[in-house]
Amino acid sequence: MKILLLLFMPFFQSASNDSIGLSVSMLPNEKVVAVYTADLRANRMSFQRNFDGLNYTASMGGIYPLANINIPKFISQLSVAGSTYLTLTRQNNAGSVENVDFFADVFYDIQLTQDWVVRLGTGHSSQHLSDDAIIAGASFKNYVKDYHQMQLVYKLAKHKLQSYAGVYYVYNFKTSSDISKKLMWQFGWEHQPFKTVAFLRHLYYAGDIKFRQELNYAHTLNIQVGYKISNEKSSIFRLAFDYSQGKDERGYYMPAERNYAHIGIYFDF
Repeated sequence: MKILLLLFMPFFQSASNDSIGLSVSMLPNEKVVAVYTADLRANRMSFQRNFDGLNYTASMGGIYPLANINIPKFISQLSVAGSTYLTLTRQNNAGSVENVDFFADVFYDIQLTQDWVVRLGTGHSSQHLSDDAIIAGASFKNYVKDYHQMQLVYKLAKHKLQSYAGVYYVYNFKTSSDISKKLMWQFGWEHQPFKTVAFLRHLYYAGDIKFRQELNYAHTLNIQVGYKISNEKSSIFRLAFDYSQGKDERGYYMPAERNYAHIGIYFDF
């Protein structure tokens, strides 16, 4: 993907204008907004063992900054993101895929101050049963969403804290019927409370909660506690334990409840 984006560099570079203090830098290493750690559908690579059955969750994806756009007093960043989530079930000494959920997003993050960022975005999600599930007798059901989002992010670097709050407007929403023009509210945080002890400073806790209008604002909550290692390019490896409670994140299974614990590894690129 980055090789293809390099082809467009001259177009971005031509937008630079010293007279108004505008500058554009392509393919930055550092993200203005870090991955929402406890979000069960964050764009990332992951593998989790779920303890509500003999099943696993796997995802592949990430968030990829395209350009930093700098004007006087403001830094902004344009990113693209995408991921695929699978539920893998093992039965009778064989494995099968239950569902396949796709996500694609475009983010525009505007850093208002050192601590405050506004995130604007638009995206698409389609969530499906797999062929394995349909062969096993599950019935087909449509689940497609197109949405815009706006979020306010607070970052306090010296305390290793990031929190966020925002709303999604799902302007196109198809299930067994058309239920478009719905809202979803999302709130969350990540905090590393230990700053001085060498080993403990990598420990963190995080939470994420969503309220969906189409389910009468019923919630999906996930709490995560883990250990993380990062590098200078903002890539992060996590080993974490989660507890999830509330409405199932998998679109096909809504409005079912799913309360379970899971342990996993996460890669934020």
